[in-house]
Amino acid sequence: MGTNSRLVELLDKMLSGQHDPVSTIVENEQARGFKVIRPGDAIWFPASDWRSASIASLNGMFVRLVLLHAVQSNRGALNRTVAGIRSAGMIPTVVDPTRELAATLSRRGWKPKKVGTTFDDRETIWESAT
Repeated sequence: MGTNSRLVELLDKMLSGQHDPVSTIVENEQARGFKVIRPGDAIWFPASDWRSASIASLNGMFVRLVLLHAVQSNRGALNRTVAGIRSAGMIPTVVDPTRELAATLSRRGWKPKKVGTTFDDRETIWESAT
């Protein structure tokens, strides 16, 4: 299915009230060949820290933190998750964070990198310097 037809399909779903943004994110990650991880599926992504709508995915050795919603804000969930990813020998990245999360990542030394060339793959990936 081409990009234009995917956009039309998405707009149709949105206008008819059938759009489920979490399902769309999962489908997009899977369509790009990434393995979707939900809270509790990996030791480094505990259900005790993340609400069920949260999404991570694997791209080789890179863990893509795609949709994050902590059970309790400002209680270290992101720090524990990043530490767990690193201790598993993988590389944490944050995909298209909110402005607030981007500001936090920037203060912690993370750097943004724009990647992709199309509607389907264009995103900003934040990577840690350490």
